Amino acid sequence: MSRKYRITRVDITGATPYLGHGRQGAPVWSKDPDRVMGWLCDAWRFRFNQHRSQRSRYLIGTHAPDGLLEPLGNMDTRNNRETREDYEWTSAVPDLILLSPWMMERKEWFAAVKRRDTNLKHGRKPGRMPGFKRRKQGRRFTCLNNHGKGYKVVVFNRKHAMVVIGGVNPKQHRPDGARFRICIHFRLSRPVLDSTSIHVDWTRRTISFTHPNPPRPHTPTGAATGIDVGSVHEAALSDGRLLDLPKERIRYVDKRINALQRAQARCVRESPYDDAGDYLKHGASNRYRRLGRRIRDLNAYRMRLIVDRQHKISGMIVDEHDLIVMEALQTANMTRRPKPKPDPDRPDHWLPNGRNAKRGLNKGMREAALSRFRSMIEYKAREAGVTFLTVNPAYTSQTCSRCGHMAKENRESQAVFHCRSCGYEGNADVNAAVNILTKGLGTPDMDPVENTLSGRDTSETRNRSIRPSTGQAEPTAVSSRRETTVVPGNTR
Repeated sequence: MSRKYRITRVDITGATPYLGHGRQGAPVWSKDPDRVMGWLCDAWRFRFNQHRSQRSRYLIGTHAPDGLLEPLGNMDTRNNRETREDYEWTSAVPDLILLSPWMMERKEWFAAVKRRDTNLKHGRKPGRMPGFKRRKQGRRFTCLNNHGKGYKVVVFNRKHAMVVIGGVNPKQHRPDGARFRICIHFRLSRPVLDSTSIHVDWTRRTISFTHPNPPRPHTPTGAATGIDVGSVHEAALSDGRLLDLPKERIRYVDKRINALQRAQARCVRESPYDDAGDYLKHGASNRYRRLGRRIRDLNAYRMRLIVDRQHKISGMIVDEHDLIVMEALQTANMTRRPKPKPDPDRPDHWLPNGRNAKRGLNKGMREAALSRFRSMIEYKAREAGVTFLTVNPAYTSQTCSRCGHMAKENRESQAVFHCRSCGYEGNADVNAAVNILTKGLGTPDMDPVENTLSGRDTSETRNRSIRPSTGQAEPTAVSSRRETTVVPGNTR
């Protein structure tokens, strides 16, 4: 978990940092904040690429176990000491900034390997493996804490704080002293917790603190809820509440993005080139690039709107309930393209297969980000000691929550449920949420009389490749709250 803050300014105190030799071969010292921060970002990216050069990837079109491996580039096996000796411009970089690329590179690489194996296991394209870091991807660096040796956090007041990173110039380059300090001031929008590392994005002028999830305070309420998720309503609770994303604002942002994309298309259309590929190859105009930056900013703003709303909804659900039951949806399978239908009477012709309608449904489901919403509820429930279960969603939207009659005709539309047996009418999503809760209460881990946990411990791990059978729940969180406390970090 991380918390991000806005950088206000950077000060360099103490000795002047040694940045290496210039183009004329003369040593360079500087206290210019932008130059010093760029120097740290370049050193971190250089060390990261040294570790990445030791990796090998499969040739295009091949995969394990019969795939052929090729190195990503010229292998560089230098350690930190050898790197400082061979590349003198990195000799004054703080130690824990040069140590962090090894950890970050391993984490990124093995995450990509696991994702590749998962895609191959489910019959999807394996995807590309990560490559070298490039400067145009953004200027950033990471510094480890190591019990306060990497950096210190100083809080001045409720709105202002700073991070202090210390460094030492090499012995042969100390005109005005050895030790220098890089003071990164940031706006204290919320308290800084005990962190394990910081991540500085100098391109966007932000600093992020990585820290373990703190325990979530929770007052037992004795309430249980079932949750039905979808593309129309983000969540429908079994008590009848419908929780939605800020769709009006999202649609407004979408219109602005579409207008800017049309303006970009006009830039290409009015140029002497045939398509956007040739246009970008020969150098896009400043207006085209400016429009692209505005589109990226709006897309990021749109994503923040959705994630912020999901955090608020998931937090509210966890705070108000002691038992949460959700449907174990396989979103990757649900968003697949429909299979084409060949016309038996006309070769090389195809019958309508509902592709356009499916495309709209897939877009809505990707916008709702159902898997991310489920993971938010899951980890917040785990930190609060709330029991979280998942059940098989089969036929929950076609079964009457009053009499149990199941028929496809019960669901008249997306929002209307009308039982053909007992005549019950209601919202289809709320009816499904009630059925989901009923399935969760009927699991072996629940006492069928008291509708409470039977005391049998449930596992915190889950095998995502196995879908539970009908009526079988999948426990994913323990019922007892963890006995952990939050200890203030290096703030003072």
